[in-house]
Order: sequence, then C-alpha cells, then structure tokens
Amino acid sequence: MSEVRWEKIRPRDMERKIKELPVVYVPFGSLEWHGYHNPLGLDTIKARALCLRSAEKYGGIVTPATYWPIGGMPHPWTVRMSEDLIHNLAVAIFQQMAHVGFKVVIALTGHYGIEQVYHIKKSALEVMYQTGLSIYALPEYEVAADEGYRGDHAAKWETSLTQYLFPDLVDMNEAESADKQMDGVGGEDPRVHASKELGEKTTNIIIERLGIVANRLANETSARERSAFISASDTHCRIINKYSWGCMGNENYWRGVTALWKGNYGEAGGAFNELERTMR
Repeated sequence: MSEVRWEKIRPRDMERKIKELPVVYVPFGSLEWHGYHNPLGLDTIKARALCLRSAEKYGGIVTPATYWPIGGMPHPWTVRMSEDLIHNLAVAIFQQMAHVGFKVVIALTGHYGIEQVYHIKKSALEVMYQTGLSIYALPEYEVAADEGYRGDHAAKWETSLTQYLFPDLVDMNEAESADKQMDGVGGEDPRVHASKELGEKTTNIIIERLGIVANRLANETSARERSAFISASDTHCRIINKYSWGCMGNENYWRGVTALWKGNYGEAGGAFNELERTMR
C-alpha cells in the first residue's frame, strides 16, 4: 500500500503524488474526557484514522493531526484552547497547504464542540477567499448524517467507531454499571447501542464519501463550480454562527449538509436558507 502520511514520504514521491491528485487531508481533534471506556485522544485519533483510510483508498496525502481544541468537557484531563488561537492556527495550516501546492483540503474535525466546528469552517472560508484552494471543512458525521449519525459524545456512534478503528483502546468494562448514568457521555447509551459492526459500517461510509468529495473538488476546475461550493459553504457557516446547536434540530439543516457533500450546491444553499426562514 502506498504511503500517505506526509511525515513518512520522500520528496520525489510527494511530488508525484501531488501531480496525481493534489488533495491533502488535515485532521483536527482534542484531548478530552470521553467516558471511562474511551481514550482521551479519541477525537483526534479517530479523525486521522478516517483521513488515512480515505487517502489510502481514494488518493491524497494526510498531515499529522492537531490535538489542540476549542472547548471541551468540564472533566479531568481535558485541554481547552482559545477560539482565536485555534482559528489562527487553522488559517495558517490552510495557507501553507496552498503554499506547497495542494488544490484541495479535506479538514476533518473529530471534535464536535460548536465553536470548533464553526471556526474550522470559518477559517477555511477565509483562506478560500484568499487563495485558489477548495477546502471542505467538517466533522465526520456530516457525510453520514443521512445514515443516522448526527454526532454524539462518547456514546453510540463515537464508541462504535473507536471499537472498530482501535479495538484495543476501548474497554467497556470501565463503563459504569447499567443502572447508573454514564459520566461525560452524550447520546444513545454505548453499553446498549455501540458495536464494532456499526463502527465498521459507518467508517466505510465516511471514508468513501470523503474520497468522493476530495476527487470531485479536485476535478471541479471551473470558476463557477468553485464559486458555488464556496457560496454554499459560506451559508452553512453563517447558519451555525447564527443558530448554534439550535439549527441541528431542523431537518433543513441536515438536507443542506447532505446536499453539500453530494455536490448539489444550489440545493444545499436553498435548504439552509429555508432553515433560516423557518427559524425567524
């Protein structure tokens, strides 16, 4: 299997790979409490693993992961950085991706705090308006929302993904007894609903769809196509900034998210605009 980890690629191979497909995956995450049963770096190792698998199968390069997050759980062993710091870091990373010659960035955050999601998307927009990069910035659940995955915290979905990707790092024996509420877990109870099988199915969906997006953006060469992508992404980001978590209870939000990764940019913008009309 061809090496896709930037730090392990020699210069001539990097030059060849960029000529073949000028796509780079940039994983973001956190160091944060994810229940007693999951590793503290779950968000980050999950995001990079998904990026690596997608790049290995569909092409592209993967950068080292960024563990520093905006926000986090009010629990031990959780690191929190300022919004300005992480926003500026993301801008600098994306600018450097343009500098070295990539045309497309898949910026995948495994940490779902709304501030983190917003600033990764906002920084992507800033750099797209300044350079020729196309940047798809997202939490991984956006490409699997139509399958029921709409984000959780150390619950059914995240635990399932980690059980599949890193089975040696999950210990369900560490989870509290079934008659007790789990500490720092948000979503469907992983003791009941999580499984390695669900993790495998969801992983395969995510890596395939990330690969579809990466290759489509790399081949969308017209100014009109790129402008439509940026416009829909800008509307998405504005909706998150305006309504925070509230927008995610509206089905138009998820219609827009799904249309965006599918490349139906007009439909995505229309769904987000309809959401805004219904939430006034």
